[in-house]
Amino acid sequence: MTSSIFKSRQVTFLVGPNRVEFNVHQYAFTRLSAPLRAMLTEDAKDSAEVGVIWDDVEPSTFTSLLEYAYTDNYSVPRLPKKKKSVAAAVLPNQTDQVDIAEGEDWWSVSSIMTWMMDNDDRFGDCTRFGKWCYGRKYFETDFPGPQPYWHDELQRSDCTGLATIFMLHVRLYALADRYRFISLRALCLQRLRESLVNVVLRAEFCEALVEMLAFAYANTPPGDDLRMMLLRYCIFQMNHLKRHGYLYQMVMEMPPQFAAELLLEVPQGLWESAL
Repeated sequence: MTSSIFKSRQVTFLVGPNRVEFNVHQYAFTRLSAPLRAMLTEDAKDSAEVGVIWDDVEPSTFTSLLEYAYTDNYSVPRLPKKKKSVAAAVLPNQTDQVDIAEGEDWWSVSSIMTWMMDNDDRFGDCTRFGKWCYGRKYFETDFPGPQPYWHDELQRSDCTGLATIFMLHVRLYALADRYRFISLRALCLQRLRESLVNVVLRAEFCEALVEMLAFAYANTPPGDDLRMMLLRYCIFQMNHLKRHGYLYQMVMEMPPQFAAELLLEVPQGLWESAL
């Protein structure tokens, strides 16, 4: 496969509003994407040099697409540590100083993974069985072998930059979906699910969640896998999102269909147990 990639001709892509130039071996893309295979093959009939303009794609997203095209993988950046003045008083599993300063009570908030483990129904003492079943249905994830470093970083209170990581998966998913990079699309969804399972619902992530939802509703149709995953995360964490004002923010800032889709996606069993 590698030799076939490097023996193929190079195609120029002009990416982003500033049209940053990237030269790509054609087979790196055409082996994975039927639409690009058709487009680049057709263009080759007319010109020895093919230029493709993607001015609505961020260069950083395109770089991740390139990495996947050549290696069948893409890197997840390390999360930077918070400045010492902010992180100094933070203890493991405690709320961070930004939340304390804002007067927000995040003490009872945990990741989906932690909540599911603490409320495992095998011992017969789960008081919120409906929520536990919902989490198991949509967010149960097997982690074969050693867990990647970013699982741990998403749970740490001394790390920041969450939006960078989550928006990488979301933007790359949208690009893969548009040009039918099927395997990359699946990998983005898998990593987003793992990230949602591991991240602790603190204020910084809530802001990232709002950003992801805005992007999803601007770039995906109803019923899309990405949109549904984010909606289901909101349902699982709705108690905390409402308590801290983020559910109100989402309903006010998102398109009207967000509120409708959110309500209609809540399972009947959860309504019956709550009302």
